[in-house]
Amino acid sequence: MNLLVVLANPKKSSYTRQLMDTFLTSYRSHHPADVITELDLYRQAALPVIDDSVLQAWAKPAGKLLPEEQHLLSGIDQYTDQFVAADKVVFAAPMWNLQFPPLLTAYLATIMVAGKTFAYTENGICGLVPDKPVLLLHVRGGIYSTGPLQPFDHAVPFLRDVCAMVGIRNFRTLLCEGAEMRPDQAGQILDLSLRQAAQWAEHF
Repeated sequence: MNLLVVLANPKKSSYTRQLMDTFLTSYRSHHPADVITELDLYRQAALPVIDDSVLQAWAKPAGKLLPEEQHLLSGIDQYTDQFVAADKVVFAAPMWNLQFPPLLTAYLATIMVAGKTFAYTENGICGLVPDKPVLLLHVRGGIYSTGPLQPFDHAVPFLRDVCAMVGIRNFRTLLCEGAEMRPDQAGQILDLSLRQAAQWAEHF
């Protein structure tokens, strides 16, 4: 089995990275034969951005692409193909300003490609990616899963919808939330989430 792990946090000592590292340590112990690919979005040389050049290239038949357009699209295809080929995917990302860090949003744009991961039909959108387990390790300083801040949680629903759009329904989220709202409980909140990450990795 191939596991793709996508990290979207530049902070080396972040809760996000600690959750990911704990998950991976446990995962390697329980799935020693699996191949793990770690993709640190903030260490990528040049994560593609969907701009006018990309949109114009996508609008052309493959046989009419200029060499520079082929090169441009190949930079996106490597991420699309890697995501599609993975048997399981883990995203590790915090909430920033009610959403994900911008590089994760940019990455998600490379896996939402019409004709490759989804198609438009007369009945709506049809996902083209076979269902697979996707786990989000998600850190946020406030408590957005319940209570008055719940309507402001745009991150988890967005990623869930992205997965559903391309055909993936097996989506779960492990939350580590509230450490900034309740700093006196931050250590306990992190410890609980780390234990959960280790446990979830056993059966992922």
